Amino acid sequence: MENILAVLLTCLAVARAYPMGALIPVGVCITMTPNSASHNATTQAINTTPYTLTAVETMYWYGQGVTVSITGPAFKGFMIQARSTNASVTTSLGSWTTTADTVAHTDCNALVHYNNSEKTNLTVTWMPPSMDKGTVQFMATVVQSKQMFWVGHVATQTLVYNATSATSAVTTTAAPAGTTVSSGNVCFMSSILMFAVLLICGMQMTSVV
Repeated sequence: MENILAVLLTCLAVARAYPMGALIPVGVCITMTPNSASHNATTQAINTTPYTLTAVETMYWYGQGVTVSITGPAFKGFMIQARSTNASVTTSLGSWTTTADTVAHTDCNALVHYNNSEKTNLTVTWMPPSMDKGTVQFMATVVQSKQMFWVGHVATQTLVYNATSATSAVTTTAAPAGTTVSSGNVCFMSSILMFAVLLICGMQMTSVV
C-alpha cells in the first residue's frame, strides 16, 4: 500500500510542476508582457529589437506544420502565439510541437521557453487549427534579460487558409469506401478495453499490497 501511495504522490507532483523559466500568469496571454514581479523593467521599443520573427509558409491547413523562427543575438526567454490579423480576435490559434527546450503553455495556447539558458536561432513548428480562421500572423515576446525584453514582434509573413489542400488531406485520410463502424461496435470494444484495464490495475494493486 505504501508503494501505491508513493506512486500517486509522485504523479501528482509531476502534474502540478511547471517548467523552469516560463512562469507566465494567465493575464499575460493577451498582452504577452513578462511578469513585472520578475522582470523589473519596462518593455523596449519594438523598433529597437535586434530579433526577427519569420514564418516560411504563406498558407496553412490542418495537418501541415508551419515553421516559425526567431533569429538574432542570444536570448533567454520567449513566448510565441499564432493569432488572427483581425485585431478584435485575441484568442490564439492552433497548437505547437514542443522540443527539449520548449513547452506548450496550455492556458495561453502558446509556446514558451523551458528554461532560461541562452538560446539562438530558435526554430519551432506550429500546427494549424482544423478550420479556416482567416489570415493568421505570428506574434512573439523575446526576453534577452530581466531588464531587457521586447513585446509585440509580428512576423513579416502572414498566412492564408488553403482550402484545396485541407480538402485533399481529409480525403486522403478518410476511411475506404464501404468501411463502416457502428456506434454499437465502438461501445462494445470500449467496454472490453475498460474491463481489461481495470482487471490489470486490480492485479497490479494486489501484487503490490
